[in-house]
Order: sequence, then structure tokens, then C-alpha cells
Amino acid sequence: MNQTKLFLTACVSVAMTAGSIATANAQDNITLRFADWMPESAFTTSYGAKAFMKKAEELSEGRISFQYFPAEQLGKGSEALTLLNSGVADVANVAPAYLSEHLPLSGVVELPGMVTDSCTAANKFYDLVQPGKALYEAEFKKKSVRPLFTANLGPYRILTNNQELSTPLDISGLKLRTAGGAMAMTANRLGANPIRMQGSDVLPSLSRGTLDGVFWGLISIEDWSLETALDQMIPNLSIGSFNVTYSISDRAWDKLSPENQEALVKAGQHANQNHCDYVNRAEKQAISDLEVKHGIVPLYLPEDELRGIREDLTQVHEDWAKPLEKRGLPANKVVREML
Repeated sequence: MNQTKLFLTACVSVAMTAGSIATANAQDNITLRFADWMPESAFTTSYGAKAFMKKAEELSEGRISFQYFPAEQLGKGSEALTLLNSGVADVANVAPAYLSEHLPLSGVVELPGMVTDSCTAANKFYDLVQPGKALYEAEFKKKSVRPLFTANLGPYRILTNNQELSTPLDISGLKLRTAGGAMAMTANRLGANPIRMQGSDVLPSLSRGTLDGVFWGLISIEDWSLETALDQMIPNLSIGSFNVTYSISDRAWDKLSPENQEALVKAGQHANQNHCDYVNRAEKQAISDLEVKHGIVPLYLPEDELRGIREDLTQVHEDWAKPLEKRGLPANKVVREML
């Protein structure tokens, strides 16, 4: 082969190699559509979603980017699994309380007393939704999604409007918003009438008087402007919590390179810690702000009364687990691993 032919052959080889690298790099770059039902003003958006996206972009060196759709732009919280399975979204805020018919075991975080420290609860739940673990195998795997980030909104408390509370027994007969599932069972145990509704519907319902109060995390009251429609709270009784995940569809996950998969996993772990650290810092300040700035009067229960209520509410754990166990779901195991 003469020198000219050798040179041309080498050029072709280099060009083919360069083209193959360019194609690989192009395939490595991906934009993920992220559906979130929470508003941009929510602390979970700031300390969770935005922290997650920023870290994923950083760890992937720009290969991963996001189209972010907050505030129900792509759909409500109850539609999150449909958005993922249909391909409308690649990543979505999947809240088990809004999908209790699909993710009943994941409602364990809503049980009374289950969340006292946000990071402890978030880390335990995160472990349970990893491949091979109880919640992933029993629920998320069957829905063709995998959680990358998990968080709770801190301990939920009882808050009311235009009601005279001197004890939790005074909520008997009141219409209280819960997220459904286990939290509704807690309301029933306390004698209240649980009303399940999306977060965006709560303020108008309180203002119209169709709700008497809420089970809600104190640090997110202002995010939803609920401080204008509430006047009393019980800050030292934890009646459950609300849990969220940022989950990716298997369809989207399987298209990612191993490097991009690893970047998303690490970004989720970063956001887990970032979010729960904030929640743990914020609640004490929230109690003060709600009282001083907004006139929401705190009712602190004496320790002996608290102890009796907590003991009584452990019955909710058993009542919640029993029907799930009958369906062949490992509810008692999940409760034990979360406690």
C-alpha cells in the first residue's frame, strides 16, 4: 500500500473514531422532565428539588439537565405515577399519601409518632426503598419507578380555626384535613372527621369554613399561606408526617449511562441530607413565628397527658398494619424498621 493510501486509511479511521465518540457523548447528554406538584415557594422545592437538580448537573458535569415543572403544571400529586408511566415526565414528586391505593405500605411515615427527627426518619425510609429492600420490592418496583430522593415534612401537628382547644379531645367531631391513609386513622382515633384533599384546596376550604382545621407540618404553614386561616396549634404532639419522593421511571432510568445513574443517586442522597437538616432546624423557629407574627396560639400539653395520648395512638400502628398483612404485604416489618 503506497503512502497516499495509508494516509487516507488513517484519516478515515480517525474520523470514524471521532464520530463514534461524538455519538456516545451526545447519547450521554440528557434532559429530564421533572413534574412537581409543590409550588416554587415551598421549602421542599428549595432544599429538595432544586438542591437535587443542581447537584445532579454538577456531578454529571453538565451531561444531565432538567425541565422543571412545579405547581401542578404537568398534573396533580395524585397523577404522579401516571405521568411517569405515560412518559409525560421522567422524574416526578411521588407522594405516597396521594397514592395510597398504589403505595399503601409507604404510608408508614404517616403513622403517629413515626417522625420525631426528620433525618432519622428520612434515612430509614430511603433505605427501605432501595432495590432488594421491603418497600421497593413490594411497591415501587411494581409501579416501574425508583425513588432517588426521600423526605418528610417534619412532625405533623394539629391546628384549628375558630375552635376552643384545651385538649386533643376537643377536636372530636371537627372536620380536619388529612392526607388520607394512616393519618386519617389517627384523626378517627382522636374522634375527628378526616377530610382528604390536595394541598392546593385547603386554604379556600378553611376560609369558607368547610374545614375546621388541619393536620400539617408547622414549617410549611406559611408556604401554603395557611397562617391567615388558623388560630390555634398543639406544637408538642406528633400525629404523623407527610412523605415525598422524587422518583424516576424505569423507562427513563434504563436509558441513562451508568455514570449518569450514579450522578442521580448521589444527587438524591445529597438532597436527602440537605432537606432533613433544614427541617430539623426550622421547626422551633416556625413555632415562634406562627405565634408572634400570626397570632396562632400554642397549646402545650402536659407530659402525663402526652404520654397517655401517645400510648393510645400506638393502636393506630396495629390497625394500619393488620389489613395490609392480610393482603400479604410486610406491614409489620416496615413498621419495625421505621421505629
